[in-house]
Amino acid sequence: MLLVVLGIFDILVGLTILFKEFFSGLILTVGVIVLIKGLFSVLGSLMNKFFLDILGWIDLLAGIVLLFNVNIPLIWLAVIIKGVYSIIMGWK
Repeated sequence: MLLVVLGIFDILVGLTILFKEFFSGLILTVGVIVLIKGLFSVLGSLMNKFFLDILGWIDLLAGIVLLFNVNIPLIWLAVIIKGVYSIIMGWK
């Protein structure tokens, strides 16, 4: 069930990146949360000597895009796909 909640949050992050003007009030909050989520994931993976935590790196990039207004093309799509994947994996 936790994966479903995190997947829904990832979809919110992707939509926030795609529609920054509409979600302008959420950018800072969502950016900080997703950056912390990505750091937690990547650092945990690195401590376990797993260097290919693609999902964690996507979260880190999404946080950077939101907080520092960096333009990374189609990162929003990767985050939304990650969210859908998390929902599917958490639902079964």
